[in-house]
Amino acid sequence: MTRVEQLVHIERAIAREPGRAWYRETHAIYALDLSRFDVAAADLDTAIQVADRPYLRFLRGLVACQRGEYGTSLADFDRAIAEQPENSQFYRGRSLARGFVGRHREAMADAERLVRLAPQQGETHYVLGMALAGTGRAQAAVNAFGESLRLRPELIYPLRARAAAYERLGDTLRSSADREEAERRERERPRCAVCLDPFRY
Repeated sequence: MTRVEQLVHIERAIAREPGRAWYRETHAIYALDLSRFDVAAADLDTAIQVADRPYLRFLRGLVACQRGEYGTSLADFDRAIAEQPENSQFYRGRSLARGFVGRHREAMADAERLVRLAPQQGETHYVLGMALAGTGRAQAAVNAFGESLRLRPELIYPLRARAAAYERLGDTLRSSADREEAERRERERPRCAVCLDPFRY
C-alpha cells in the first residue's frame, strides 16, 4: 500500500472519529513522508488541541523547522523538554533550531546535554558539529561530523555540513570531495528522507 493509499484510509477513520488525536498524528506522519508539511502542521495543531503531549509538541517543532520557521518551533521544543527533560531527541530539534536563529550558546548547551544522553547516536554528533560550527570552532565541527558519519554512514546531511566546515578552514580539496560524495549518495538514494533531512522524526 502506498502512502497516498494509507492517507485515504486514515482520512476515512478521521471522518468517523474526528476526536481521536492519534489518528491525526498518524495522518501527520504520512503527510510528512510526502513532504506535505502544511497538512502535517494542521494535523498536529488539531492533535494538540485534542490531547496535548510532549511528543506532539516535538513533532510540530520539527515540522516548523522543515518549513523554515525555526523561531516558531522553539516554543514547542521548550514545552516538550519542560515536560519530558529526559527525552534526548527533543534536545536534537531544539539545538538545531536555536542555531538557525543565531542562539549559538544555547544551541551548544543543548548539544552538550544531548551528548550526555545519547552519545551512541550519529545524529547527536551532527548536532554537536552544528553547534561547534555556530560558535566558530570549525575544526572541532569537522571532527564531530566525522564521528556522526562513522556511527551513521548512510546519513548525507553531515557530509554537507562537514564540506561547509572544511571550506571555512580553507581546505577546498576536502570540501569538494565531501560535496561530491553527498551528491553521489543523494542520486543513489533520493527518497531517503532520514538521510537528507536532519529534522526528520
